[in-house]
Amino acid sequence: MTQSRPTSWLVPVDGEDLSLKPIHWIVAHRDEWKALPTIHLLNVQHPLSGDVSRFVNAEQLRDYHRDEGLKALAGAAALLRAAGIEPQLHVTVGESAETIAAFAASHGCAQILLGTRGHTGLTGTLLGSVASKVVRLTELPILLVR
Repeated sequence: MTQSRPTSWLVPVDGEDLSLKPIHWIVAHRDEWKALPTIHLLNVQHPLSGDVSRFVNAEQLRDYHRDEGLKALAGAAALLRAAGIEPQLHVTVGESAETIAAFAASHGCAQILLGTRGHTGLTGTLLGSVASKVVRLTELPILLVR
């Protein structure tokens, strides 16, 4: 049975294997949908200490965050592209949970996909403190993939 799916999904990616679980799930289920949703891959870079700005200008700092973010997104993007899915890549700077929730809202995402550790209990199941905060900060559906 072919199912209809939302048009835009957010997958936060930090470069760790855990964050690739939703990517593998999307690829495994891609033939179940009439039209694939737009996949937004988001890497949130942590702000650097204010002391750094004394030694590095703003443009160099932006370039650094962009380059590091794109490195973290590369594996997820390659997996999706190999399956014929062209993701939208985004790199932002901020606190992870707040930035993820705000990004999903501002980009009209229908849901957020997060990888899980596979532990029992709600706190053990979620990615950790970031995922727990995302759950509290958004009213969007969250798909946990283990």
